[in-house]
Amino acid sequence: MRLADYPAAYRISTDYQDYYDKLAAAQGTDPLATARTRDAEGTMTPLARDVMFNVSAEIKNTFNEYACNVPPLLESCTVVNLCSGSGRDLYVLAQLVGENGKVIGVEPNAARRAIAEKYLTKEIKQFGYAASNVELVAGCPEDLSMIASDTADVVYSNCTFNASPDKYAYLCEVQRVLKTGGEFYFTDVFSDCRLDPEIANNIAYRAEYLGGAMYINDFRRLSYLAGFNDPRYLVTNKTILTEEEQSHYPQAAFATITCRLMNSEVSDDVCENFGEYIAYNGQLPDFPEYFLFDKDIKFPTGKECQVCNNVAAVAAYGSRYAKVFTYKGSQAHHIGDTHGDHIIKVAPDFDGIADEDDQPIMASCC
Repeated sequence: MRLADYPAAYRISTDYQDYYDKLAAAQGTDPLATARTRDAEGTMTPLARDVMFNVSAEIKNTFNEYACNVPPLLESCTVVNLCSGSGRDLYVLAQLVGENGKVIGVEPNAARRAIAEKYLTKEIKQFGYAASNVELVAGCPEDLSMIASDTADVVYSNCTFNASPDKYAYLCEVQRVLKTGGEFYFTDVFSDCRLDPEIANNIAYRAEYLGGAMYINDFRRLSYLAGFNDPRYLVTNKTILTEEEQSHYPQAAFATITCRLMNSEVSDDVCENFGEYIAYNGQLPDFPEYFLFDKDIKFPTGKECQVCNNVAAVAAYGSRYAKVFTYKGSQAHHIGDTHGDHIIKVAPDFDGIADEDDQPIMASCC
């Protein structure tokens, strides 16, 4: 498939509201029957656990997911919560951004949105805020025209991306509303192969949060087309299926993955080496010993580490994370591919004899 074909391949409808109404109807009355995100190995931060106690019981009992894998360092941020449902994560985020921050909940289903609206005044009072920092809007992630461009510090969703009827539009709208240095942080289910269209496009299978799962490499390609050069995967857990569910996908395996996509103007599609260094200062309350950048990179507190330009961009070039890192270096001198370009490094001499300098360089930051 050509790169230009990917947007159409993951688009099944452009009547977004009609699609989401049908999806909600197909999900049935039990909000947790098809929930896929789990709090595996304590992925929910202690702070998120603490503030969830302030969220009303009806909101929590009608929310469609278990875990709440929110990112750190949200104080005073503007956060857009896509498909915010009855509002559990929305009101967790409202406490984490604080009274000077703002959370915009975008929800296409009127019944779920009504529950969040019902408790708005009560929740804000419970948080001790003088004024509301929550805005609830009717809308779909694929059309965020109610939100101005370059205004969000973070866009967050909890197992809603794979259900999207137009994944390219979803990603493009996220990229548009994010500020430079902003972050799309979400958890969802992905597959290890492309699903058969008759399964992937079936609304009943999509209601299980499985039919719409993207092949993970196609997600990377679609992200690149939408302007996100370097998707990172923080937490990955095997998605457990029932025997009946597995029978629908005999060739596929699924994983629930927490993803980080940074809206950076200085990132590349591969990791480039400029001799840059960062050190995590340990100032995040939930992460005193390390900072988890992705599933393969964990920065110990106080240790200076050489990194590629894409990682440095998160820590030094306008991201909110820059305040918890010390940066050293510049991009004045390009050293090469961080992983070592094996096409060049292992090329034999013209006489066909490889010497000891022709061995691969096993240097890597990520």
